[in-house]
Amino acid sequence: MREKISCLLIDPDRDRRNQFYLALDLLTISKACIAQDNTSKALDYLKKNDFTPNYIFLDSLHPSDEGVAFLRELRKIKRLKQVPLIWYAASLDKGQRQAIREAGFAAGIVRQANLLDLKANLQVLFQSELTEVAIPEEVSATARFRQKMREVFQQTHSLLEAPELVPVS
Repeated sequence: MREKISCLLIDPDRDRRNQFYLALDLLTISKACIAQDNTSKALDYLKKNDFTPNYIFLDSLHPSDEGVAFLRELRKIKRLKQVPLIWYAASLDKGQRQAIREAGFAAGIVRQANLLDLKANLQVLFQSELTEVAIPEEVSATARFRQKMREVFQQTHSLLEAPELVPVS
């Protein structure tokens, strides 16, 4: 674990931000933790300031939505290319672990109601080796539309294939 770390926390809830600060204080390893309400404010802050966090935590319900767009913009800032983005959510099951990796997150951790549990989760995260994650290819709106139309066509086509009727004598 690093001697002193800095974090960026993106979470709209003030109470959860305070709990995160307290957990970092209990670990006695934090030199700075900046919080922003949303990804657009966070990007604006990172572009205007020379702050380079060791970790970025994003509170998000769906890792593939807001997180991927944020990660793509984040990677355009040269000094932030290698900073791990951590999905910070209310729950995290096995299926979601794979989804967050595919979305480009380095890891995910569960927000905890208990401060000591959050501290323990953060400690495990900070002691782990995070591997670099590829950012998913951006799929154009046209490609998504085509794919959706194919799916609809296949569903409709199978509905139209009715069994042959046997004449009743």
